[in-house]
Amino acid sequence: METANTKQVITLTDQKVFSMGGVIDIAGFDEECVILDTTLGKITVEGREMKIESLTKDGGNILIKGEINGIYCAVTPTKKKGFFGRLV
Repeated sequence: METANTKQVITLTDQKVFSMGGVIDIAGFDEECVILDTTLGKITVEGREMKIESLTKDGGNILIKGEINGIYCAVTPTKKKGFFGRLV
């Protein structure tokens, strides 16, 4: 996992074209759901008639076309540090 200072750019154009960088792997996909493992956690893209148009391994850029209805981010919890952090 990258550091918390890593930037991740997500672009949605006219609810029909989704693109982003930082994709490590495609955890699953069909025409209604694409689940992506990224440098900052999981991203789920939901919609209809979606197709993965391109994926580059170099920069981890992905381009999805279709009717995009939702984009969901799963935040990975950070580890608590210090004595009091371990108590909670």
